[in-house]
Parts: sequence; structure tokens; C-alpha cells
Amino acid sequence: MKRPYRHMPTVTFGNYMLRTIKRSDANDMFDYGKDEEVTKFLTWGPFTDVREAKQSIKQIFFPRLRQKLPIGYAIVDTIKNKMIGTIDFHTKHDNGAEIGYVLHKDYWNLGIMSQALNLIISIGFDHLNYDKIMIKHLKSNIASQKVIEKSPFIKIATEPMVLKKWHGTINDDLYIYELTKETYYGRKQS
Repeated sequence: MKRPYRHMPTVTFGNYMLRTIKRSDANDMFDYGKDEEVTKFLTWGPFTDVREAKQSIKQIFFPRLRQKLPIGYAIVDTIKNKMIGTIDFHTKHDNGAEIGYVLHKDYWNLGIMSQALNLIISIGFDHLNYDKIMIKHLKSNIASQKVIEKSPFIKIATEPMVLKKWHGTINDDLYIYELTKETYYGRKQS
């Protein structure tokens, strides 16, 4: 039985690379995951200790294989040989999945996440053979909105969300987008 989610391609773009997350990424993950601004709109963080990053890799990313999902991609600065973020399919939906991402603040506004998102969309349809990919962001997360708007995703819904963080609660609208394989291939051909 073919299980492409177990054998994800490594992809290089400019001075960056997408490769499967490894245990040895914990220190780099902690480096950006400890930043309150970086993790503000995420369901986790900020980390207070490198052990939390190690646990995240072991208990959140690696078990995805049992859910028939890829472990997740580390975004790597190939010049510094440093993991600077993640982009991954974190939740299954029928024959599709939902994408999530995070990036070290030092690398914001360089177009890295926009490129990584378009690459993982292609991998989702071409390698994993998904029929549909989803992505979401809170309304107040303007940076994520800008990344998503540079991709072919189509906004399909808005719903209220309460995000509980250790430093408080965020009450906001959640914007939901999707992209079907038909729409994606149709756009590529036009």
C-alpha cells in the first residue's frame, strides 16, 4: 500500500528548504517558539523551556503518521543551517487536509512563507493526491491574511472563535479558505 505521507519530498527554494521535521530541530523551534509575538495567534506557545519544543516534536508532529498525515516540514535557512519555522498539514479533512505555519520573526516580510505555502499546496495535490486543502486565520492576524491572499485559496466562511492563551483570550472572527484540486489545476492551465 502506497503511503506518500511517509516519504515527503525535500524542496529547495532560493536559500531556503522544506524538509521533514527532525528531533534535532528542537533548539531552533524553541528559538522562535518562545517569542510571544510569533505565537500570538497560534493555539500553542509561547514556549518557556526547550523541553516544550522537544515535546511538541515528539507528541504533536511525529504522531501525525498514525493519522496518515506527513510529520510536517521544517523551513530551513540553508546558509545558516537553521530551522526558522514550520509549515504542515495538521488536520485531515475527507481526502484533504488543513495547512498551518509559523515563521521566526527575523524572517518576516521576506516572501519566504508565501513561497513555502505555494510549494506545500503543490505537494498536497501532486504528491499526496489531496482533493481539497484548507487554511484558516484569525481576522486580526493581518500577516497571515496577506500570505494567504497571495495564494490561490478562496475564502469560503467566517465564524466566531475564542482562542484561549496563557496571557489572555482572543475573541475574533476566524476566516476559512479552501482550494480544490480542480480549481488549482484550472488556474495553473490558464
